[in-house]
Amino acid sequence: MATIAVAMSGGVDSSVTAATLKKQGHECFGVHLDLWSDAPSKTKEINTRHAEEVCKRIGIPFHVVNLKDIFKKKIVDYYLKAYRNGETPNPCVVCNKEIKFGELLKTVRKMGADYLATGHYARIKKVGNKYELHKGSDVRKDQSYFLYRLSQDQLKHILFPLGEMTKVETKKIAREIGLQFVEEKPESQGICFIPDKIYTDFLKRNLPEKYFKEGLIVDMEGNKRGRHRGLPYYTCGQREGLMIGGLKEPLYVVGTKRSKNILLVGEDKYLWHNEIGVSDLAFVSGLKPKGKLRAEARVRHLGHLDKCILEGSRVKFSKPIRAFTEGQSIVFYKGSKVIGGGIMHVE
Repeated sequence: MATIAVAMSGGVDSSVTAATLKKQGHECFGVHLDLWSDAPSKTKEINTRHAEEVCKRIGIPFHVVNLKDIFKKKIVDYYLKAYRNGETPNPCVVCNKEIKFGELLKTVRKMGADYLATGHYARIKKVGNKYELHKGSDVRKDQSYFLYRLSQDQLKHILFPLGEMTKVETKKIAREIGLQFVEEKPESQGICFIPDKIYTDFLKRNLPEKYFKEGLIVDMEGNKRGRHRGLPYYTCGQREGLMIGGLKEPLYVVGTKRSKNILLVGEDKYLWHNEIGVSDLAFVSGLKPKGKLRAEARVRHLGHLDKCILEGSRVKFSKPIRAFTEGQSIVFYKGSKVIGGGIMHVE
């Protein structure tokens, strides 16, 4: 049997992961991440306490791993830099690559673990001498979108015991083994290092005031439509909060002109794209596809899968897609298999 470190969040998924592996006869120990946070958080304290209590109940050692400094540098600073560049970042994707399956994996390997297990709803398959990443069996909870940047060296030391299970089955197991106190907890939402989940307040505390200057709202014909409160308050496709009256058709945020501090708005037709740019590409196999890649793509977590062709740094869709967000990830699939992904932008 293997020695397995289990990343314990204090939630039901990681708790059932640990209990399942322990029942299978593996030598397990729990590790709980202590990460940088913008402010003291009661939820964070509760999660730490619950993670420790679960480990105690199922009879495995519990350790807290302090990665505050590296998390601040690699995740929080990246998040702020993206907003300074006018993008909407996806910190969970970077955290999985750099922190959970980067720094934490290195740490538990030094502690003697053969594998790091987490409660992600995704699957890893070994085919020949290669590792494949696949969607989780529970289509409503599949988390493969956030994992596309994982490398072969990382995948060979990772376990996703819940990948073949549904959330309903996970919660049932938790009840059966007496872990109702985590089974009944609400699912975590939002960005972990922003305790109050109000990201605009976080940005105002951590970005220079110049990024929140009021400016003009201009439509696609060049007409002035009003004033905005600061570009970070808006995202592509947003309709609410524009404070524009007397409209025959609704207007949506369709982009920005950062150099002039202008918020661009337009009718729904301006939100649709047949082609987008993509940068910072990563492929699970470690090999860039030769020539054109024909696949299906998601431009948001659990979003619709759209047929597309990736060629170089351009993605062409068979049908137009609506309201993609610059700075977010596009992930390519073939069936259930994750091929890779990158960062979306308009050229």
